[in-house]
Amino acid sequence: MARYSAFLRLNFVIFLSLGALIGLQTPVRAAPKAYSIYYEVSIAFISIGTARFSETRRGSGYKLHLGADFLGVFRYFFAPRLTADVDGAESGGKLSGTRYSLVVDHPEDPQRVDMTLSGGSITNAVLTPPLPERADRVTVLPEHKRGVTDPLTAFLIPFKGALSSAEVCAQTLKVFDGAGRFDITLIPDQERTLSIPGYAGPTVDCFVRYMPVSGHREKRANVTYMENNRDISVRLAQVPGQSYLVPVEIQIATLIGNLRIEAVKIEGFDKAPEATTADAN
Repeated sequence: MARYSAFLRLNFVIFLSLGALIGLQTPVRAAPKAYSIYYEVSIAFISIGTARFSETRRGSGYKLHLGADFLGVFRYFFAPRLTADVDGAESGGKLSGTRYSLVVDHPEDPQRVDMTLSGGSITNAVLTPPLPERADRVTVLPEHKRGVTDPLTAFLIPFKGALSSAEVCAQTLKVFDGAGRFDITLIPDQERTLSIPGYAGPTVDCFVRYMPVSGHREKRANVTYMENNRDISVRLAQVPGQSYLVPVEIQIATLIGNLRIEAVKIEGFDKAPEATTADAN
């Protein structure tokens, strides 16, 4: 159960779980209907697994998927495989999840989160099995379930104006993961460029601060460590034709070395809607 609780608290941070020169404009391209980003995951330069994040659009609706497969002893610590999915819709330029699920596919300790949302509020959240009651667990209040987003929709970082660190990173994301609420604050860093298979263009770097709000055990050392961690960063690239960005690199200092999630390939960024027909059938 400790492994499950730790994963719930860190899943957004780890997989957020988060260049052009200032003022440089991204060329206007039609938004893709589907794309996938493939990541390599490592700790202290040792490969521990792979991950894939994908988005599929159909009209105003969207589907997000995140899958991660771990290697060696990390299959026991996390799970051989983790998957998360969300259905949502865009209205007035704002993305809102409606149904979120997380599956920890561990042979000895399988767990699941099922959550529904409406207008940025949590309407139902079920953890299977439920987290045990602890005296030091911070109570989840009704207000902690309002004005929030699910962990996967929070992957899509909104922005307005210039594609710059100052414009993109000055914001706080309020996330509810099924067990409780935490905030992710982005702080401006710098702009760079990235060239990998499927993408060559500007990126924006943000420092990241993690703040637990409720559902966590406030006396746990790992919670305190993450709250005080000043070595977390995310690198973002704009989804073509959309007013949001997605992570292409995340770095987190841990007690056993630097955790790095790095995009190695992107599929679909170069495809216009009419060239992507898989979701139209």
